[in-house]
Amino acid sequence: MRRNNLSSCCLLCVLCLVFGPEESAGAVSGAKNQSEMPPSVLYGGGAQMHPGAIRVRPAGALEKERAALDDYEDEISGDETIADPLEPWNRFWFRFNNFFYLNVAKPVYRGYSAITPRDFRSGTKNFFRNLLFPVRFVNNILQFRFMEAGVEFGRFVINTTTTLGFADVARDKKTIVPVDPSGEDFGQTLGRWGIGHGFYIVWPLIGPSSPRDTLGRIGDLFADPFFYVHPWELASGSEFYLRFNDMGDVLPLYEDMSGAALDPYIAMRQAYVNFRRTQVNR
Repeated sequence: MRRNNLSSCCLLCVLCLVFGPEESAGAVSGAKNQSEMPPSVLYGGGAQMHPGAIRVRPAGALEKERAALDDYEDEISGDETIADPLEPWNRFWFRFNNFFYLNVAKPVYRGYSAITPRDFRSGTKNFFRNLLFPVRFVNNILQFRFMEAGVEFGRFVINTTTTLGFADVARDKKTIVPVDPSGEDFGQTLGRWGIGHGFYIVWPLIGPSSPRDTLGRIGDLFADPFFYVHPWELASGSEFYLRFNDMGDVLPLYEDMSGAALDPYIAMRQAYVNFRRTQVNR
């Protein structure tokens, strides 16, 4: 009896520490959304040619377009640039990813959405995010952000005990410190430790990355619960489905990229650098 009372008091203290009268997580989400505008919005949209159309260039137009492309690349370089020694490789996989997401994944996901209730998709998405709590918690600890780690722990306890994580009950709760809804990853942790990107690289299906963020993805595996599920076929299949269920957040980005001005590859590269810089420096 005494032990139960003690446990209840400890849990109450944790929740009181985590949820206080300070800024809400929703305010942080709104601020972040402004910095995560699709690259086509940030850099302007470009008109697309119809299949089979023939473009006639006047004399000297090709040289002008190349000069404009160079100016465009310099203009969007921003305060931070990234080396791109593997550009031929990166451009190949950028085109591959674009084709895959727009011509394969998009039709399949549309069919999946048509036969799957929205509440089920939303609940599955919340469950997956709640399940990845250890990744966010551990990286907050590694960054010495102990208050943020406490907020993540409090949200995990509330969501798990109330709905097993299928509903984000704690989303609108005011927290003692603002926390980014997307959470922390090991790539961000390495950035906060002063480790730079290195160079730009595009991976098949995964998309934009760098040696630092690639190493970060590997590091996050050790905090991912699926890493410890056996057999590996069950773990891989479950995580693949849960990530496919989140495809609705990825497809709009590739649709925006296909209409980005002048060179979608450059727009994607700079958007990635700016986005990761914002996450590391916030």
